[in-house]
Amino acid sequence: MAVAFDWGLAVQILFTPVYLLLFHSSNTRAISGLDSGISGILFFIIALIVACLPALFGEMIRSGRNWARRIQIVANIVLSLGGLISLVNLYQSARIGNYWPFVTEIILLIFSPLIIWRLSRPVTAQWFKTVTPREARQRHGGSWIFFIILWALAGGILQTFAAMR
Repeated sequence: MAVAFDWGLAVQILFTPVYLLLFHSSNTRAISGLDSGISGILFFIIALIVACLPALFGEMIRSGRNWARRIQIVANIVLSLGGLISLVNLYQSARIGNYWPFVTEIILLIFSPLIIWRLSRPVTAQWFKTVTPREARQRHGGSWIFFIILWALAGGILQTFAAMR
């Protein structure tokens, strides 16, 4: 679940310039002094570079890196607290008919606490301490990785729509 979360964030970062290109006018993504086409390409290249960070971090989780597990727990605690705070935004948005913030709230208030719980369990901590990266990647490969990629794509694209509305 944590890997899908991280890779979903990478998808969201990568899909944002595509979303802007498809659904917003060119002047919303233009960089002053540059042609809008060049601005779009530059924006996508920057997004690609930034998206590498959560993608690589997700790979560290998949590879059983204990330091990444600890960071993931702390990050998801912060995100869960942010989800609680953003309930006000959800209420205000729903009052005017914008239900897209429900996507963000589901991620922050359901999936994020589940990730915290699953990664905090003693059996999980023990696994991360004893597994080698090769063993971890072998266990989390094959059809497992295919389904995680599907979840990451679905979650990242939905979250992009939610964030941009």
